[in-house]
Amino acid sequence: MFSKQRVLYILAAAMCISSVLPLSFSPLSAQETMPVQDDSVNREDDEKKRPVFKMNTIVVTAEKRESDIREIPGSVSVVSDVQVDDYDIESTMDIVNMTPNLYITETGNALMTTFAAMRGITGSMSQIPAVGFYVDDVYYSSLDIGLFDVERIEVLRGPQGTLYGRNAEAGIINIVTKQPSDTWETSLRLDAGEYDTFDAKGSLSGPIIDDRLAFRAAFRYYDTDGYFKDRVSGADDVGSAESVDARFSLRSTPSDNLDLTLTYDLQRYDSPKYAHFAPLDGGDLRESITVDYPGETSKDADGAALRAEYRMGDVRLVSVTSGRGEDHFINNDIDFMPLDLMRLTVARDLTSWTQEFRVLSDTEDEPFQWLGGLFLLSEEDDRHYETWMNFMNMGMGMPGETLTQKSGTETFGIAFFGEASYRFNDRLKATLGMRYDREEKEFDYEQIPGGPVFAAMFGYPADAGSADDVFDAWLPKAALSYTFSDEVMSYVSVSRGFRSGGFNDKELMGVSFKPEFTWNYELGAKTSWLDGRLQVNAALFYIDWSDMQVEIMTEGGTSFWLDNAAKATSKGAELELFARPMTGLELIAGAAYTDASYDDYRRGPEVFDGKKVIDSPEFTLNLGGTYRFGGGFLVNAIYNHFGEIYYDPANTRSQENYGLLSAKIGYETEHLDVYFYGRNLFDKEYATRAFEVNDTWYGRAGEPRTFGVTVSGRL
Repeated sequence: MFSKQRVLYILAAAMCISSVLPLSFSPLSAQETMPVQDDSVNREDDEKKRPVFKMNTIVVTAEKRESDIREIPGSVSVVSDVQVDDYDIESTMDIVNMTPNLYITETGNALMTTFAAMRGITGSMSQIPAVGFYVDDVYYSSLDIGLFDVERIEVLRGPQGTLYGRNAEAGIINIVTKQPSDTWETSLRLDAGEYDTFDAKGSLSGPIIDDRLAFRAAFRYYDTDGYFKDRVSGADDVGSAESVDARFSLRSTPSDNLDLTLTYDLQRYDSPKYAHFAPLDGGDLRESITVDYPGETSKDADGAALRAEYRMGDVRLVSVTSGRGEDHFINNDIDFMPLDLMRLTVARDLTSWTQEFRVLSDTEDEPFQWLGGLFLLSEEDDRHYETWMNFMNMGMGMPGETLTQKSGTETFGIAFFGEASYRFNDRLKATLGMRYDREEKEFDYEQIPGGPVFAAMFGYPADAGSADDVFDAWLPKAALSYTFSDEVMSYVSVSRGFRSGGFNDKELMGVSFKPEFTWNYELGAKTSWLDGRLQVNAALFYIDWSDMQVEIMTEGGTSFWLDNAAKATSKGAELELFARPMTGLELIAGAAYTDASYDDYRRGPEVFDGKKVIDSPEFTLNLGGTYRFGGGFLVNAIYNHFGEIYYDPANTRSQENYGLLSAKIGYETEHLDVYFYGRNLFDKEYATRAFEVNDTWYGRAGEPRTFGVTVSGRL
């Protein structure tokens, strides 16, 4: 429940906001409260006026140029800034609530092992993603971040290798943040919830030199005691976490043709009691943790980027330069028992530099549109593992030992890409694209056993070495779209996806695994009905998946390595609906069905042919609505349902299908809003991740039913 200190703090903050802001308690109209979508417009028809509730054109940039979402020959979802606030999208984990056929396997607070699945194509705990994650055109290797000061979220399903290259074989998530403004803007949002959870977001933006230089600063602070409980010690703050996100941007327009944006961002995440996993069959997952050591995790990340755009006639030049550094640390009890038996410490230091040059046509009305580019990557990925085993507590009568494993991977990548489209007439349009992606990787490693048991009995002798390899791929794309009318467009497309290969860095150190590839075939339609008040988009897809990278667990389940061991197929359908049936009411819906199965996968005597691919739900469903009425009142709700998710390739254990309902009510004015919310109102118990260790299945509980209050103000 709320602590008195938290409640007093948020109420005091609310009074401070109301005292400094020039409040106007006249309620907002529908036009003001929902600025992203088109609002009711009065159209004169003979002698009468009737309301029309059309939705505005949604422009996205995930295809590396401004595009009308209705004209993109692919399956795209967009979450606006208004929807981000209405549906409380606080982190990347929450994007699944608004997007069909996207699922994120959450492993803990700010962990590098969190990964995403899309259309059955899954990532893994190896930190080689299948879904590309970008913030303002910059690639982030770590998916689990807080979201704040967001303009929109774009999700593209299907391979995006032509424009994005490696690790976008399933699709991409593209976060677009708010840019520096030419007028002064301030905002502050405070949230207090159960389990001593506090969340604060704020932003400040304005001009430094009118029409030439502007800045924007934004932050998020999050603190919680967590909802896990240790059955042994009785501690109820297991899972506690504290995080800070910040971003600072400068935008300069020295001339009408030149636009420069410099951005710096940081993340500081700390979870001093990371112990989230409990036996699946041991009762309430949230209260069944039994460990002798609560563990800890942390993440420190910094990034800087310079984006430059120059327009010269009918051509635009774009340059994006970025550098990122990420330090991850995990220290965890991996026997999950109250005895000190095994611990694993992981430290990862990742540094990357990227440079992309793009040149593209800048003539919207011309039938021929084109884009070409060059991408360069330099990356260093250093990893350090320490596995402690307490042989004395295991009854072996000898001291414990630590196995140390160190590795470093240096990657240099280069890619050339291009895409062109031609509109033959008002109805028929063709798109062709190609990318050549090449990565050179150098890998060095060292294995140091801490004693004779690791070396002789467990097969981890002293070892050191190096290896290198080159991974490259041609990634084509072709699409054909036909516009039947202003309300109906259909398309067919084929594209190839690619996930880079690499080297195992813990088990079978130095042994390489090959890239995996997908061919995606898609048929879709985008439609508008009822004079623009209803939009319905649908897609059918078939994916041929080869050289599949699979996690192979060690005996006992405490570690794994990657191998190319399977062929698979994924097929299914997606449906999205957006409606504005009346003033103040917005409805959204999304549904997806995915049949992802192994076609050829054998592990020793085990045959998994026909089994479902792990870590991907069979179907997803989201239904939501927001209604603004009565001069400032708001009612909002969203329901999400996830189909069965298998945890192992033999399909012996799974998370059965489950549904989550969240809702909130509030009152909004021009400068101040107050909301009361509830999440997981049915208090459904479910697992976000599960695995088997020493013949026992362990899982991580999802968020329980929680209630809270939010106060936000702006100028």
